[in-house]
Amino acid sequence: MKESVTLEQIHAVHLELLDELDRVCKKHHIRYFIDSGTLLGAVRHKAAIPWDDDADTSMLRSEYEKFRKIVREELGEGFGFVEPSDLGEQAVWDFVPCITKLNTRLFDETEEQDYYGHGINNHINLDIFILDDVPDSRLRYYGQYAMMIVIYGLSMGHRYRLNMEDYTGFSKLIVNVLSGIGRHIPAQKLIGWYDRVCQWGTGKNKQKGQCFYGNNLFHLINTMYQKEWFAKDTTLTMSGHAYQAPADYDAILTRMYGDYMTPPPVEAQMGDHCDLSQVRIW
Repeated sequence: MKESVTLEQIHAVHLELLDELDRVCKKHHIRYFIDSGTLLGAVRHKAAIPWDDDADTSMLRSEYEKFRKIVREELGEGFGFVEPSDLGEQAVWDFVPCITKLNTRLFDETEEQDYYGHGINNHINLDIFILDDVPDSRLRYYGQYAMMIVIYGLSMGHRYRLNMEDYTGFSKLIVNVLSGIGRHIPAQKLIGWYDRVCQWGTGKNKQKGQCFYGNNLFHLINTMYQKEWFAKDTTLTMSGHAYQAPADYDAILTRMYGDYMTPPPVEAQMGDHCDLSQVRIW
């Protein structure tokens, strides 16, 4: 029986993924940023957050569109690129593209993992969040946000398993209704709809200059940021590896986490993206 993988080993794979992203982006003059917990780790720990078990990056929409056109041909051996539409004709997990390390396995091989693109994203991954413009018009924004919620709910009808015990009251009713309808709408169409709705504000944020992570976790898509916070780059190091980051990372991390330099209580210092006993690296 193989021994469980350690978080340190997972962090080492994350660095390999970040190095490869950095290489490709520099070659093609594409801007990217380390983001979320990865950015926080670079600032607070100069390394990965000791208990973190995933890695995050982001790109402005214009940069991501350039990136997706070249990445599949440019990635080195042993790496893969997975977009939401790659998971198959009837599967939707989320709306986050990622770079994967192919000689790894994140979860045990099961029927559920096979459902999502025959396990195409069942690897240690580097997520890429996309920064889209928030329209200045509040009416347009609320319409956009409402449409994103509806499409997200419809897409849940294409999950392998949907545990309704996770929901209560009105939320349970809404999820039940939307997922039921969504099962009859092709997954690829829903993914395309969501991507287009995320871009409703493109170029329409000249006055307020706001942006958001449209493909982030569902409860975070209504958090707004100032686009100027991402206007300039700086370099931050993680375990001696240098990566691009927004120069105004203080404003971004404060919006995300509040007092980000103070670690959470010990009982909250744990990852929630994998089970170390199932992870394998070959």
